[in-house]
Amino acid sequence: MDDELVILGSGGGRHHIRTQYRATGGIIYKFNDIQSHIDPGPGAIVKINQYQEDPIKTELFIASHAHVDHYNDLSAIIESSRENLHDRKYNYYKKGTLITTNEILRYISDYHLNMLEEVVNFKQGDIFNYKGVEIKATKVVHSPKNEGFGIKFKLKNYSLAFTSDTMVYDGFSEEFSGVNILVLNLLRPNSIVCKRHLCTDEVIPYLNKIIPPLDSLIITHFGSYMDSPRSTKNYVPSQVKKLQVHTNIKNVIAAEDGLKINIRELLK
Repeated sequence: MDDELVILGSGGGRHHIRTQYRATGGIIYKFNDIQSHIDPGPGAIVKINQYQEDPIKTELFIASHAHVDHYNDLSAIIESSRENLHDRKYNYYKKGTLITTNEILRYISDYHLNMLEEVVNFKQGDIFNYKGVEIKATKVVHSPKNEGFGIKFKLKNYSLAFTSDTMVYDGFSEEFSGVNILVLNLLRPNSIVCKRHLCTDEVIPYLNKIIPPLDSLIITHFGSYMDSPRSTKNYVPSQVKKLQVHTNIKNVIAAEDGLKINIRELLK
């Protein structure tokens, strides 16, 4: 199995958008010889080249909601996924599928949307089959002004989910039950609550109710309270240890900019 995650950005929120102390380029997810790019925020096109990944291989584009750290570089990533835009008669080549919200579609030019083979307007609970892989939009409770979704991939040998930005909610554990690998957007450490995101202490009880227990948990999308010049220290290592001690998940990995993770190593 050559499936892989490539962290193009482990940061989230406006402070990392501004400083790039932790990058905000999203995640490349390679599965079944398919390359997808999830939530390509500011700097995504820079980081995909810096970490020697090939943007031309990207064929599936996913933007979970209309906050800049999740969709800013979407048009650049779409355009960079092809070597040639059109033939000599200016017939444009169509390539790729975009899964996103209706709101984001209003921010992307027709020029870029017309480059795509398919555009899927996704909302919570929707299911889309992409080349034999079931992709489901999971529930998020995030912004009262922006529609959004998490995303769950169901493959033959495993399942993997991305929470996107969300608070905990009734049914959170059930939403991710049956998932092998969970990529958790964990903005703040310990009990430093943020109304629209997760902190470690509040999510631990919900993680323990996921049945069966996760094989692996990857934490990412760290905010300025977690690790930045504004925080008193880098809290990420201590949050990994806390999650290992206080959950039934022993394989807890912290995302770092440029980290490449083989999916095989995340499965029991």
